[in-house]
Amino acid sequence: MNNFGAGRRQLRVVLASAAALLLAGCSGGSVPAPTSPSHLSAPTQPSSAPSSSGTEQRQAVEAAYRQFWHSTFHTSDKPESTWHDAVAAVAVDPQLTTALGAMQTQKQAGITVYGDVTARIVSVQITDVSAKVVDCQDASKAGQADAKTGKRKTVGVPRNPVNADLKRDTADGRWKVAQVTFPGGTC
Repeated sequence: MNNFGAGRRQLRVVLASAAALLLAGCSGGSVPAPTSPSHLSAPTQPSSAPSSSGTEQRQAVEAAYRQFWHSTFHTSDKPESTWHDAVAAVAVDPQLTTALGAMQTQKQAGITVYGDVTARIVSVQITDVSAKVVDCQDASKAGQADAKTGKRKTVGVPRNPVNADLKRDTADGRWKVAQVTFPGGTC
C-alpha cells in the first residue's frame, strides 16, 4: 500500500488547480489524489439562524465542518445526478466545484474511497460570516481503492494537518466549507 505522506506535495498541486477533494493522499500513479474526508457521525446541519453565544457558534461551525467531510466522502457512492445537490448542501465555491471535479476524476479513473477519517479539531476562529478550522485529521483507516475490485491502493496517515475556511451561506444562513488546504507536515 502507498503511504499518504508521499503524495501530499502532488495533492497540494491538485488542490491548487481545483481538481481534488475526496481523500487527501497519494494515488498509485498519475491519477490526481482526491482529498481526505472526516467522519465522526453524520450530524444534522446546524440551524440557519445565527446563534447568540460563542459556544453555540463554535458548535455550529464544527458540526458543519464534520458534515462536509462525511457528505463529500459518501456522495460519490450515490448516483452522479445527486452529487451537486448533496455537495452544495455542505460547500460553497470554490470548494463546491473542487469537490465535484475530484469526484468526477475519481469516477473516470476507476477509483473509490473506503473507510472514514476522523476530525480532531484543534482550533476554530469565527468572525461574523466566516470561520477558520484547524484540524489534525486521522486518516489511518481510509484511503483509495479500485472501484471494480475493491483492492486498496492507498492508506491515510494518523496525523494529517487540514485547514478549512467556512462561510455562512447567504442563501440559507448555514455554515458551509469554502476552501480546504493541506499545509503538509504533521500535527
